[in-house]
Amino acid sequence: MPGLAILLALYPAIPGVSDGLGWTAHHNAVVSVSWNLVMFGIGMLVSRHLRRFDARRVWCAGLAVMAVGYTLVGFFHGDELQLIVTSCVADLGSGVVVAVAPVLVIGVVSPDEQGLGSGMLNMLISLFGAVVTAGAYAVLGAHSTTVEGTAFCLDAGYSGIFWLGAAVTVVALVLSVFIPRLRDPEEDPADG
Repeated sequence: MPGLAILLALYPAIPGVSDGLGWTAHHNAVVSVSWNLVMFGIGMLVSRHLRRFDARRVWCAGLAVMAVGYTLVGFFHGDELQLIVTSCVADLGSGVVVAVAPVLVIGVVSPDEQGLGSGMLNMLISLFGAVVTAGAYAVLGAHSTTVEGTAFCLDAGYSGIFWLGAAVTVVALVLSVFIPRLRDPEEDPADG
């Protein structure tokens, strides 16, 4: 979703043709620093204190906040302030999810399978990222106009991609009920 938000920022605002914001790349970078710092900061904070909480519940809370954030971005993305506030909410959840995902993998696989589990996590992130991105471009394409061979995106498409992100996040939240109880690393016998 953040990668597709760049299209919203950089495409021009042409009434009836393109509903982009028409920002420069520099302006977009300055505006997006806020939500990227939120994601980084919350990820660091959560990772430092994760042992105190059930990682599955923290994961679910992160997904819920992320879904709310993407839903809000779908409704409110018309200027800098709207994008900063709504994207900060989405990236608050994203930072939690990114911090907790490796802990969930390590907590459900045996110590001998941790490398395999981590590799599967990275592979699945790439796979689902590609599938969701293709879906998002289909949504954008369905809500676009073409002028002299160039497709311009309309607001319904931008809203749709963020709502797609919210829907995928809600599906992940529902599937999270199947995450088994995590192993406590301190319960494992020491190698020696």
